[in-house]
Amino acid sequence: EDGNLELPWLKFFNQTYNGDAGDEWTPTFVSLSSTGTPTITGRYYRLTRFILYFNILVTPGTNTSSTSGTTYVDNLPVTPFNNGVCMSVSNNAGGALGMVNSSNNRIYTPTWTNITNPVNIIGIVEAR
Repeated sequence: EDGNLELPWLKFFNQTYNGDAGDEWTPTFVSLSSTGTPTITGRYYRLTRFILYFNILVTPGTNTSSTSGTTYVDNLPVTPFNNGVCMSVSNNAGGALGMVNSSNNRIYTPTWTNITNPVNIIGIVEAR
């Protein structure tokens, strides 16, 4: 009304501007094939109370391979209450779709074969 922002509005706009800094976690893969030992890191961000964005980076020792429906991450640190989507991207080779399965709390990665570049797996899911 008077053109001055009150403290609750200042906090709201500051949080919107700064966003969520995210939380680190070390994803655990099942059935990820690799030559050499890959380095795997992850971070997840709460976009809203129920929307979660995650990013997993798989840096191969030599190369890595994944099989759709067989390779998955089994330790997503939140509980999804609906299925979600993920995508793998590597270098300029494009991307492929995978999924987050709410019934078993797994991130199923898409297929990739003998990739020597780092692979980013990004996704979004409704989660508590």
